[in-house]
Parts: sequence; C-alpha cells; structure tokens
Amino acid sequence: MKILPNIPYVLFLAKNVLWADTYAKGIDYLRGHNDPKSEKKLIEEVTDGWARRILKKWDWTINVKGQENLPEDGPVVFISNHQGFADVLPFMCCVPFQCGYIAKSEIKKVPHFGRWINRVRGIYINRGDARESLKTINEGVEFLKQGFSMVIFPEGTRAKGPDYELGEFHHGSFKLATKAKVPIVPVTINGTYKCYEETGVVQKHQSFDVTFHEMIDVAAMDRKEYAELPEKVRDIIKSAL
Repeated sequence: MKILPNIPYVLFLAKNVLWADTYAKGIDYLRGHNDPKSEKKLIEEVTDGWARRILKKWDWTINVKGQENLPEDGPVVFISNHQGFADVLPFMCCVPFQCGYIAKSEIKKVPHFGRWINRVRGIYINRGDARESLKTINEGVEFLKQGFSMVIFPEGTRAKGPDYELGEFHHGSFKLATKAKVPIVPVTINGTYKCYEETGVVQKHQSFDVTFHEMIDVAAMDRKEYAELPEKVRDIIKSAL
C-alpha cells in the first residue's frame, strides 16, 4: 500500500478548495437575492464535484446501502457516527441535495475551508460552552426551517482507529430536528478511519461503507419519545457497524 506524506494531502485539499472558490460568488449572489432553491442546487453541485475529485485522487470507493431511504429533497437532519475526516464525503456525493454541517469551532481557523462551512449553510459549535452550543443549535434550527438540511456527528470526536467503539451521543444534537420538526436520517459510516486517521497519513485505494437508514419522523413525538430518541438512533447506527 502506497503511503502519501501529509504535504501533498494538504496541498491537494487547498487546490480543491480554491477550485470551489470559483463558485463562491454565485452562491453569495443567490443568498443575497433570497433564492434558496437555486442556492441549494448550486451548493449541492459544487460539493458533489469537490468530493468526487477527492475520491478520484486517492482512489477511494464508497459502498452505499439504503439510498432508497433518502428523500428527494430536504430539509432533514442527518445524524451519523464519526470515524474520520472522510465522513463528509458521502453526504456530498451520495445525497442529492444540499447539506450543511455542524462543525467544531477549531475548523473555522483553517484557511478557505473554514469559510466554506458557512458557505454551505454549516455552522460552528463550541462544545465546551453550553450557552454558545445552544446558540449554534438554534441557528441550525433556523436554517432547517428555511429548507436547508444539516449533518451532525453527535459523538463529538472522530474514532481514529480500527478498535472503534461507538461513543455516547450528545443529547443536544437532537434538538436540531425536534425543534425544527424535521425528519432524522440515521447514518452509519464504517471504515473511513483507514483513509487517514489509522496512520496519520493519507492512504490510497481504500473503501468504506455507508448506510442510510429509514427516516424517523419526530413531528408527532411526545416527551417520552424525545427522551428515548438519542438511544434509539444510536442503536440503529450501531446495528450496521
């Protein structure tokens, strides 16, 4: 297996982000002119292209199950386990509509890439600050009400190795869906740690599995069902690991 040093990895990602930047003005224009339908379509096209360039560059393959469980359009909240940086790729090239992300606040400092989180209707969360975390969730709720879909990884950290055990889910993550009254799509991702996290350098010729589970309608749930929701979703995700 060929191992790539980190420098080419970073340089390629930077080049890919600069390619995406050529579409930035178009997204900003549509947002400024309050055209969310066209904005969502352009975001999906750009992120799909960005992801496919990465998959081709390192010969990564996504084995997808359950695409029939995806709606034709959002808004939905995708709740997924988290094994590696590559976890965002299935949402970009397997989901046929725009996805924004709840990302760690540290990513905001990454040049260009940090701005793209905001550009795709993603937002940053500081899990160490309860007040700021609640503010982030409420901002995400507003995006969902406007028709934009969101992705959140409720474990809060990546697995980083083959001895992966599904972590506990932060209950606050589920407020995205329950406050906005939009469906949840549980997602199981397995094997992305092999792409980078297992060795700390990029690995070519890898494959990983993604399962989109049946949607969960939260609109009519009572308090008891809300309380049980995190464990229910966790069990669904765990069933495909």
